[in-house]
Amino acid sequence: MKNNQLPKGSVLTLTIIFLAALIDGLDVSIVTVALPTMTLDMGITLSQGSWFVFSYVLGLAALLLPMGKMAKNHRVKRFMVFGTALFGISSLMCGLSDNFWMLILFRLIQGAAAAMMSSVLPSMIVNMLPIDRKGLGISIMGGATGAALIAGPVLGGILTSALSWHWIFFINIPLCALIIVLAVIHIPNDSSPDPEKDPTHIGGISAMVFIGAVLTILEDVGDPHLQVEMRIICAILIAISLPTLVWSIRRDARRAVIAPQILVNKEYLLVGASFLLCTIVVAGATYLLPYLLQDFWLLSPFNSSLLLSVISVAMMIVVIPVGYLCDRYGCKVPAMMAIIMRALFCILMVIMIAGHVEPILLLIPLVAFGISHAFSGTAQPTRMIHHSTPGYEDESTNFMMVINYVASALGCVFFAMIYSITTASTASVSTPEDLATGFTANMWFSLILLALAMVCTLVVKNKIVKKE
Repeated sequence: MKNNQLPKGSVLTLTIIFLAALIDGLDVSIVTVALPTMTLDMGITLSQGSWFVFSYVLGLAALLLPMGKMAKNHRVKRFMVFGTALFGISSLMCGLSDNFWMLILFRLIQGAAAAMMSSVLPSMIVNMLPIDRKGLGISIMGGATGAALIAGPVLGGILTSALSWHWIFFINIPLCALIIVLAVIHIPNDSSPDPEKDPTHIGGISAMVFIGAVLTILEDVGDPHLQVEMRIICAILIAISLPTLVWSIRRDARRAVIAPQILVNKEYLLVGASFLLCTIVVAGATYLLPYLLQDFWLLSPFNSSLLLSVISVAMMIVVIPVGYLCDRYGCKVPAMMAIIMRALFCILMVIMIAGHVEPILLLIPLVAFGISHAFSGTAQPTRMIHHSTPGYEDESTNFMMVINYVASALGCVFFAMIYSITTASTASVSTPEDLATGFTANMWFSLILLALAMVCTLVVKNKIVKKE
């Protein structure tokens, strides 16, 4: 077999990974475009409409850790098949929903199903791909996300305009059917799970409650419409669930929902901290960019979406070569390149806002931003696998995915807070001057975070995983 040739069966493995990651990313990006129509159709406020996206992320992030622990225990095939089937059924029910609460309920179930599917992907990458192709597996996941970011808004706009918003959920059903067929044919049958390797009930529940309560508070920081009672309830749940989670880990380390071996691995935590800081920058910038393009540069929603799609196109072009680069030379230099390209984006945006340049020139920083996604989304997660505790690679990857979702929430919160502090305004009622001031302040804040990420990256040695 040639060095660059994939072993027999790896193509089907990568296809399943791509489709599962694609449907996950698609179900966030495709909904965003339809939000105005959905909120108007159901007669709800803009703040309430954000729950159409958040409820999905909440169900996914809250269940990912316990699901990941259970998936590792001989449940790869059944989780992929049953999770995908539940995703298809909940997608059907989302499309049939005719009121706010029904849709929120089935979006939560959809997120839980996505957690079941996503929890399997790290095990597939770790156990079904050759040791020198794990970076390729991660890059395929990143490529699927990039494809979803490109196709989602366009597809969502077409379906909502030509048919109705209900069809953005119905479109999941044939994709789910294809994934189920491939999984049944290709993924090896599971052996019997060992009950002693599953997470403890108290650990799994406390992890779900803690992550869910934290994300709920983060989602609504600064939102005057959130009831004080809800914030108090979330604070109480956090105060109870966190010590309970710690107690469960110390009481039974072997069945802990988060393996202690992961939490004491300094190299893994430093690489994870770099990933967290970089993702905060990505999420925050992505949150504010549409406002900047439409209200500062006065682009139409359609033109701004075309300009933003450049980010995903640049990412898609670079992401696969980056995966091969990581597998061959290690991930330290690509991780540093991610931070450098992201810092370049921040500096260029500050300059272009100050000069109020023609919108076409924004292609330069947006391409840099997209390239940084390819390096960061491939090098940093792959590096976390390389530096994970031996025997805990798939659990470490699931923990990395939780970091990603938490960082995404933190990015929106931090950028919104800095924006409010520097402009005494909110994004929905901003003037062009407010947007220029607030976005520039966030770019300087991003450079501080990226400097810290670079320190975390530099202190961890490069590691090249050799082919067995």
